[in-house]
Amino acid sequence: MTAVLRPVVGLVTIGQSPRTDVVPEMAAVMGPGVEVREAGALDGLSRAAIAALAPTGDDEILVTRLADGTPVFVGKQKIVGHVEARIAALERGGAGLTALLCTGAFPPLGATRPLIQPQPVLLGTLRGLRWSGRLGVLTPSVPHVPQTEARWRRDGFDPVVFPLSPYEEEDAAALARAAGALREAGAGLVVMDCMGFRRKTRNELRALTGVPVLLANLLVARVIAELTGV
Repeated sequence: MTAVLRPVVGLVTIGQSPRTDVVPEMAAVMGPGVEVREAGALDGLSRAAIAALAPTGDDEILVTRLADGTPVFVGKQKIVGHVEARIAALERGGAGLTALLCTGAFPPLGATRPLIQPQPVLLGTLRGLRWSGRLGVLTPSVPHVPQTEARWRRDGFDPVVFPLSPYEEEDAAALARAAGALREAGAGLVVMDCMGFRRKTRNELRALTGVPVLLANLLVARVIAELTGV
């Protein structure tokens, strides 16, 4: 009997792989019919090389994490080449579909096979929805707030943006503050605008705010499951 080969999906983090914080939850949504392979833009780099990728000037601030769980800031313009190199390597290794694990507004990235960029997926989903109240947005840090607010306004929304680090989600007080601020601002739907947020935090935020909450990484996982037909 001929073995049925599972479709291979590549997941590219802008940090270091494996992303043990989010990929297992994504894989559970995709199901056992998919083989997941990970790669990180910062894999194999020294701390000095990573420090050289920190955002400077008007470069967009991105936050990710290293393999040991340490959060790190990188500049979008500086990381694009590293991301594209990992996409190419995964494709050479057999990935028929690749997804970026970052909700930053990247330009179209180079790929020879289907590639999912989360930010347009989020944007398209929200444009297909209607809700009462404003769009609430959780962004990973205080420095992210102005650039995140400006991006969502450019895309036609009236956002209320608050910071919550996906790498400090166990801070119940911080989550309660964010939820309270979202309620006070009249958010009728919340998007967790970072791939590092997790299902547990989404569920807690939904309970605290009483409104729907959209988690980017699980949304992308559901799109992958549809595309792979599993």
